[in-house]
Amino acid sequence: MVVICDPIVVRKVLTDTKTFVKGPDYTDKFSVVFGQGLVTSNGNKHKEDRTCLGRFFTKTNLSIYHKMICETTDKMIEEELMPNVGKVVDIQTFFHILSLRIFGMFSMGVDYSLPENKSIAKKINDGVKKGSSIVGKHIIFQIPMIALITSVRQVKKIVRFVDEHISHIIDCRLMTHEDRDDLLGALLEKYGKTKKNDKYDESIHDHIRTALAAGHDTTAFFGCYMAYLLANHPEVQINIRRELEKYGVNGNMILEEQHLSKLSYCRCALQEVLRMYTIIPFVNRTNVKPYVIEGKVVPANTTILVPLSVMNRSKTIWENPNTFCPERFMHIQGHNNAQKGYLPFGYGTRSCIGANLAMTEGMIMLIKLVSRFRLYPKAGFKPSIIAGISLISKNGIQVILEEM
Repeated sequence: MVVICDPIVVRKVLTDTKTFVKGPDYTDKFSVVFGQGLVTSNGNKHKEDRTCLGRFFTKTNLSIYHKMICETTDKMIEEELMPNVGKVVDIQTFFHILSLRIFGMFSMGVDYSLPENKSIAKKINDGVKKGSSIVGKHIIFQIPMIALITSVRQVKKIVRFVDEHISHIIDCRLMTHEDRDDLLGALLEKYGKTKKNDKYDESIHDHIRTALAAGHDTTAFFGCYMAYLLANHPEVQINIRRELEKYGVNGNMILEEQHLSKLSYCRCALQEVLRMYTIIPFVNRTNVKPYVIEGKVVPANTTILVPLSVMNRSKTIWENPNTFCPERFMHIQGHNNAQKGYLPFGYGTRSCIGANLAMTEGMIMLIKLVSRFRLYPKAGFKPSIIAGISLISKNGIQVILEEM
């Protein structure tokens, strides 16, 4: 294994997709959960599937969903947060349920807030967190994903449950002849599933399973660490409220892109959250041929590890890297900054397809929370980070909310 932290070399590795491919960690380990979805596929299949699904994640298409995201967030605040004002609350539960509800509506038109869907939503939430932790440990410690291992059998059980749920959603859509232009609709059209008795193409399940897991779990932890950092930095909350007041934006509004685009400090706060708590802490690639890195020949089939979380806390790249300082992003535009190796959504053609959605959700959640509550830390609490595909806190994220 070779570990690289130099931003210039990292850019080369992540953009040269012919030399550096997603290797055994993806094809043998991630694939147990994601099959041949966008996270794991390579070559033309990845290119074709990303083209098929990419249009749903443009800002133009996302504008259709702003109202839904706002209303879903408001409803969750009433259900989960308002009854706990003044108490210590594990806000991880709030963000995981909220993110799944939003992504369910966005990707498949499924309302996980309905009473008949709440138990399913909880099983998905719990299963994704557990699966992420297990697969992450197998990758970090190079443990094979073989069925003899109890944890692997647990992951496969979770996958079977999610697949049964997806099959039910597909059958319901086909039976009702619902014509929705969303991720599921595009996959049904691409892979030829047009009536209930047709054989399922595994690609449909792989993509929906990938989207359902990656699409809500990462955003949920993004929200968690956002709340944790805000609770520990009241001055940032004050600055956010000042910016909202300056532009006449508040948490009671349906927040459209025309509102969000003005809020530069809010955007900086979210980018700083992703720097300090890099939700996908590392990525890796495998070189298919020998490659020279910093004057040394790396043999073919070597795992190249890119520790994004280490790069984002590097003293050689960032001034005072362990300090939460949104202002450092005032002159950095876009989701990424390749020069500094700041790549929270990856880089190149394999970058996260859901970056726009994640930032839109993050902005709306931030505005709704800070408009309605003052956030305070629980004395002595620090997140206990464990290995996983995502940056998981095994003791939750505990904060105290005070109604404005």
